[in-house]
Amino acid sequence: MQLTIKMWGLSIIALALIVIAIAYAVAPSAASPESLSEHIGYMLRVTARVGFGALLLAYVARPLVLLIGWGRPLLIQRRYVGLAAAASLTVHFGYVAAFLITSGEPLDGVTGVFGGAAFALMWTMALTSTDAARRRLGAGWKRLHTIGIHYVWLIFMQTFVGVALESGSRWAEVMAALGLVALCIRLAAWLSQRFKRTA
Repeated sequence: MQLTIKMWGLSIIALALIVIAIAYAVAPSAASPESLSEHIGYMLRVTARVGFGALLLAYVARPLVLLIGWGRPLLIQRRYVGLAAAASLTVHFGYVAAFLITSGEPLDGVTGVFGGAAFALMWTMALTSTDAARRRLGAGWKRLHTIGIHYVWLIFMQTFVGVALESGSRWAEVMAALGLVALCIRLAAWLSQRFKRTA
């Protein structure tokens, strides 16, 4: 059983990386200086969308089961879905660095601190996504992962809402809307559990 779960989980991570590899193959060429910025911009968008999509699936896995009893397979694979998000966003981080190096644009201090904290939390969650780490950290593990996933969600939402307002990007609007739906699902599940405990 555990082996089957792990095999399916590794397939989820592989699927995220395959999507990114396909995007890389069809992206504007990175070989010429003229198209390099287009390539980086394209891959920044793809890796952000893949990473945020996987993050949202991990974000709603337990709430969906609590609310409607649906999504148990997703809940079982939530660790690997989170790791798929971390893998996608690690590639995204590489492209952020490439953008800063090639564009010559200075990194805004606020963006560096708050965005950097999101990457640090994401990698910390990925590194502690094991049963051994959960046992070792005890109650701290749950606090880390709860704070971490909410913080990464918040940074993404700030980014997508900002892009939607500035450029009117339909993709940014869709991603922001999906993020709000996911938050509503979590809030509904939380309220449902609160009412059950006080009933």
